[in-house]
Amino acid sequence: MKPAALLVFLLLVIFGHGAKEKPELSEEIKEIIQHVHNECVGKTGVAEEDIANCENGIFKEDVKLKCYMFCLLEEGSLVDDDGFVDYDMMVSLIPEQYTDRVAKMINACKHVDTLDKDKCQRAFDFHKCSYSQDPNFYFLF
Repeated sequence: MKPAALLVFLLLVIFGHGAKEKPELSEEIKEIIQHVHNECVGKTGVAEEDIANCENGIFKEDVKLKCYMFCLLEEGSLVDDDGFVDYDMMVSLIPEQYTDRVAKMINACKHVDTLDKDKCQRAFDFHKCSYSQDPNFYFLF
């Protein structure tokens, strides 16, 4: 995956529609976002409505949604071979003006990534936790 796609993934997972600090995205970035989204929807069969509902804090207990969330991490090259998130990589890619806020959110949610769950459940729990930490700064594409 191109480095731009990884950065796009991070921006979109972190920044919310209602956030005051929403970044402007180029057409190239929007195309990459659409590609990753389409790829993961195709792989998982998740409903678009379930993805959209997450931005409002409605996280449906659905394996398709959970695996969609993992797919985004995987397509963004943010997981290791065992399906664990590389949090240091995630933080390192955040634009400087958002680093403190995003690092705080990410670090507050690392604890949900535990060995007793499968990779899709861990991704889902991480997203739910991220939303709970900073709902105005959360986004799922």
